[in-house]
Amino acid sequence: MHTDSALGAQGGRCAGAPTGLRRLTLSLLQATRAAEGFAGLPHGVSLPGQILAAFKAAAPCLGLAPRLVHAVDWLFKFTQPQDWEAGGRPIVWPSAATQQEALGLSRAQVKALNRGLIEAGLISMKDSPNGKRYGRRDHKGRITEAYGFDLSPLATRYAEFLRLAAEAKTERAERAQLRRRATIARNGITQILETAGEYGFAGEDWTTLRHDSDRLARTLRRIETLEEMAFAVGRLERWQREARERLENRLAEAQLAAVESSYTGPTNIPTKPTMI
Repeated sequence: MHTDSALGAQGGRCAGAPTGLRRLTLSLLQATRAAEGFAGLPHGVSLPGQILAAFKAAAPCLGLAPRLVHAVDWLFKFTQPQDWEAGGRPIVWPSAATQQEALGLSRAQVKALNRGLIEAGLISMKDSPNGKRYGRRDHKGRITEAYGFDLSPLATRYAEFLRLAAEAKTERAERAQLRRRATIARNGITQILETAGEYGFAGEDWTTLRHDSDRLARTLRRIETLEEMAFAVGRLERWQREARERLENRLAEAQLAAVESSYTGPTNIPTKPTMI
């Protein structure tokens, strides 16, 4: 018996003409699932603005384009505090024309922007039967019916946003500390080289140290990972310690030589005349 299957269509596509419905993707399905799990503001959050603040702090860690962050900020303004309560849903329904005008984008750019928000897992879409965005509120301002952008995924990812922001803050602090250590080591090496020059200490070691430390300092500005940065700073500090020890030895040798050269001893001591 032969059975027809949509999966058997050419190219693995479903049979039938396009419907114009939104294309399902893994990101859209995951965002929809996250929205369905919304149960109000997370524990410890008293104001919806905390969700937005956490998202903005984590946005650089997520690699989000500024236009996406701005779009979320703009959509957030359409929500009301009661939308974020348990039993509610932070759905907003600005029209495409409103989006275009407010964000200064074309129709195609708005569509691409909304796809980007969905693919980033920041919003879910609740589509109406006619494909239009609209909503209604009761006399208390609570949403009774709404179709449009569902911002619930932002709330469900609050803990993730906090973690990413905290990790980024820690990393910034570590980078700042490494930069300070590098500056101290670099200044120390410069001081050692200047002292060696003042005393006229020559040698290939000093020239090599100058070139290597200059090159490593330039490389440090381009290093991105903390591990590489810490390794480079550690090397610079080791060079400073070794150079300081070498300078101490040379100064001690110079001081000893100066003492020996200044000490003449009793060479031509006159004797008393002999009485005859």
